[in-house]
Amino acid sequence: MTRTGYGESNGKIILVGEHAVTFGQPAIAMPFSSGKVTVTIEEMPELAVSTMISDVFEGEIADAPEHLHALISRFEEENHIESPVMIKIDAQLPPSRGLGSSAAVAVAFTRAAFDFMDQPLSDETLIEHVNWAEMIAHGKPSGIDAQTIVSNKPTWFQEGVFTPLKTLNVAGYMVVLDTGIKGNTKEAVSDVHELVKNNQENMAFIERIGRLVHKANQAINTHNFESLAEIFNECQTYLSTLTVSHPKIDRLLQVAKQAGAVAGKLTGSGRGGSVITLVKDYASAKKVAQAVKEAGAQHTWIENLGG
Repeated sequence: MTRTGYGESNGKIILVGEHAVTFGQPAIAMPFSSGKVTVTIEEMPELAVSTMISDVFEGEIADAPEHLHALISRFEEENHIESPVMIKIDAQLPPSRGLGSSAAVAVAFTRAAFDFMDQPLSDETLIEHVNWAEMIAHGKPSGIDAQTIVSNKPTWFQEGVFTPLKTLNVAGYMVVLDTGIKGNTKEAVSDVHELVKNNQENMAFIERIGRLVHKANQAINTHNFESLAEIFNECQTYLSTLTVSHPKIDRLLQVAKQAGAVAGKLTGSGRGGSVITLVKDYASAKKVAQAVKEAGAQHTWIENLGG
């Protein structure tokens, strides 16, 4: 009988705290349930070599992007896989947009690999495999993507320590939108650190973002949509001052607010990537999603905030 394996995951969103987190301030990340990733592995002896089909690459595993090639090769070598396999990756997450795409693919693939081998998989083992793949993809990941995606819970992250938070239960919706512009995390982080080094007054913005993360946690705990909206708008002002916004981010935020969003900010490293906006009801969320699509957003998703 042909062996098969299946795994799935979703992305992540940094709610608040990006960039400040690299200075020791806290950040809050949450699962992005609309950004689904599924992976299937199927034993196919009739193939000459192992092959992959995905949105970003189709062909022999040997020619796949480095982090995917490494992840799959590790699976084949550690488990002495002799027969070629067909790997299919369906990702509703565009890469390089700050939504945890590479970690989500690694989580789904690792789950599929252990399912293929009919082996149990602990969260600790899963996170180890994912962080290993993330090191190849990003050099030195914080681990927040892997932790949030594997736990599937909001996560407080500060100086390498992860603390699970209450699941969001706020009356409202979040419209997530993809600018269509690939972000460059390494460059953006480096530039912000250079800004702070050259002008210590900029550290005040970092500290203010840190204080907003504490306020956001209070807003989540008290189910306070209005407070969360104020935090989003204030945080975006500081991120813009730190040079990590982008003309398209600013334009899409303006369009979203004109269409009914009450707040919005970039999520992730910025200078493109993704934007998150807050709206009070589903009808408004649909209007916002339509308006930003017409204004040039490449993808949109609507997330219920749980209330």
